[in-house]
Amino acid sequence: MAQLSEGVKRLALSITQIQSQFDLSRVEKIMDPAVILIILPSNRNDADAAASTDFYKTLADWLSQTNKNSTICIASTPPDAARLLPFLDGQIKYQLWIAVKTPSAELDETGRSIPSKHFALLVLTRFKTKLLHAKTRTPYTYCPACGKTTKDYGGKKHVYHEYGTLLSDVWRDISCDLKSDLGALYERLANLFGVAPYKQLRIFDLRECQELLSKGTQNPEISPNIVQIESPKGDFHLESRLINSDCLETLKNIPDNTIDFCFADPPYNLQKEYDRWDDDLQLIRYFEWCDSWLSELIRILKPGRSLAVLNIPLWAIRYYQHLTKSSSFQSWIAWDSLGFPVRLIMPAHYAILVFSKGPSRALPGLANNITQALDRIALSPLPEFYCLRSSCVNQKGRRNKEVEITDLWYDIHRLKHNCRRVDHPTQLPPILMSRLIALYTYPGEMILDCFNGAGTSTLVAQKLGRKYIGIELSPKYHLLAECRHRMLSEGLDPFEKNDIIPKAKNSRVARLKKQKYAVPKKTLQLDVRRIAKELGRLPNREEVHRLSEFPIEYYDEYFISWGEVCAAARTTGMSELPPKIRNLENKQLDLPLKVWACPKVT
Repeated sequence: MAQLSEGVKRLALSITQIQSQFDLSRVEKIMDPAVILIILPSNRNDADAAASTDFYKTLADWLSQTNKNSTICIASTPPDAARLLPFLDGQIKYQLWIAVKTPSAELDETGRSIPSKHFALLVLTRFKTKLLHAKTRTPYTYCPACGKTTKDYGGKKHVYHEYGTLLSDVWRDISCDLKSDLGALYERLANLFGVAPYKQLRIFDLRECQELLSKGTQNPEISPNIVQIESPKGDFHLESRLINSDCLETLKNIPDNTIDFCFADPPYNLQKEYDRWDDDLQLIRYFEWCDSWLSELIRILKPGRSLAVLNIPLWAIRYYQHLTKSSSFQSWIAWDSLGFPVRLIMPAHYAILVFSKGPSRALPGLANNITQALDRIALSPLPEFYCLRSSCVNQKGRRNKEVEITDLWYDIHRLKHNCRRVDHPTQLPPILMSRLIALYTYPGEMILDCFNGAGTSTLVAQKLGRKYIGIELSPKYHLLAECRHRMLSEGLDPFEKNDIIPKAKNSRVARLKKQKYAVPKKTLQLDVRRIAKELGRLPNREEVHRLSEFPIEYYDEYFISWGEVCAAARTTGMSELPPKIRNLENKQLDLPLKVWACPKVT
């Protein structure tokens, strides 16, 4: 593992083994500011997490008595993290949910869930302000096929650092096993948090804790009330269709046990600009509404079929809490959706939470009898650390290496370019929906998306030979989806590039008008870098006006902010080709870690 953390004094480590709840209660209170790492067992399922309420309360009470400037990290399975976090609410602030890659995937021999390839690292603080940590970079990775950087930085190479990119909340550059060696995780945290006021990384290893190892009663595999249906009730027709209506009103008219796969990508309550949608609801009202449509989706699912819900990890925790009451946990998928991070520990991933109605059937996508070519493509992830440039992806042999599907999805990214977007703020990439539909359904089965938006889910379903029901509240997006379905029926590609500039944005930053540049933006930014070197600091607008070779109007008209004007001046620039000799090595990793091995609590 390599990394570059700026201005750090690496934390010393102390490790304490906790073997019982009684041991934890006897640990001396942590009075000085510290970084605390709690490690929970890895071989725990959803039922074990449900049976740990008393221990969660004890742990939450203990953590609430630590120094108020402390940072707390909890390494665990996603079900444990989702069960534990609500007990910490009020005393500890949630900061990050980090997905950490494991060296090997844990297989489900029944074929009811995809292999697990990551664990959760919760990052919390006893203080309410932003997280304290060092600016940390990981080196660029280079594609084995073409030799260029794994990600395509295009014309923006001058605004990136020569060493590598800033950390995101998906750690795939290290590989750790909750069952054994966590040395790489210790090193990462010791450097990342090696800033004042911290001096120690206090590790509490609970992997042999008796209360956590005693198995809870296996999820009484929820047996849904199976209703034998002779015909749909009312006048609802179970056929492929798009419906312009409120999702709850429509869902209540759909008969029980009739849908093969439900998908939901709801408004996130993050104040995005949705057409005809109040996305700033009070949190309690928002989750009451979420509970209502989640319950309806479980009701209309056929027994053994699956529901997938996409959201930010923090909201997925709340969905998990509700869904465990009526359905069976299958998978917590970490979708590494951001092409490259752009700020300190950039939130780069979404959670896709998958539950089934009762015991899940064996997943169609894990069977060996897949005949449809489009299904096979969707179920064939690209090998890790290969680039996604089309010229390279199409090279002979790129797909020859078989890669299994796990719960860590790294080869699908959000749509970045306007030429691939329609007029909707949160359009999903079609390959994401292709993988989900191919994984959880057979051709001819019925999928339902209750927030269908511009129709990505239903369009993919039609392409893959599935039936579909798409529900959308907005008349604007409903009509857009209808138009795209007509294109598909006429043999056109609704996902092809276009010249339309969408009005909707997934950002509050204003979009610049389309214009011709008298001077390339890169040239202007590099001139600001020259000025910054002369001044020894970032220049302001007046200084650029006076010292630049170019008119100040170019800077005013071509950039969305002064921060963008100075982007190249803040860093060194990089090359997409691997350097022959790397001058920037991670010097702090050359030093041995100082470890204080504490005795077991007795």
